[in-house]
Amino acid sequence: MILIIDDDIAVRTSLSLLLQKTGFTVRTAADPISALEEVSKYPVELVIMDMNFSNTTTGDDGLNLLKTLKMRRPELPVIRITGWASIALAVAGRKLGAADFINKPWQNAHLC
Repeated sequence: MILIIDDDIAVRTSLSLLLQKTGFTVRTAADPISALEEVSKYPVELVIMDMNFSNTTTGDDGLNLLKTLKMRRPELPVIRITGWASIALAVAGRKLGAADFINKPWQNAHLC
């Protein structure tokens, strides 16, 4: 099961449809609190998550969520996805254990 975490419903819907079409089971969450609930309730095997859940574009929201996810489930692969990419943000996420970093808009072939 893949968990998609993004505050933008269009992103959640697009990614869900793409991944379901490829045969994956998908759950979604719009914010970090809902995401943590999903991870505790369901057998999530992969997370694809946005890096910003507030008015800022620093990626701090996503880094904080990544840190919490990795503390609770260190083995859980997490792919970060953002429209505000930077090398510093990519490096910070890798140091916290993220598996990959994808820019928005993404290429479908890269995800499937």
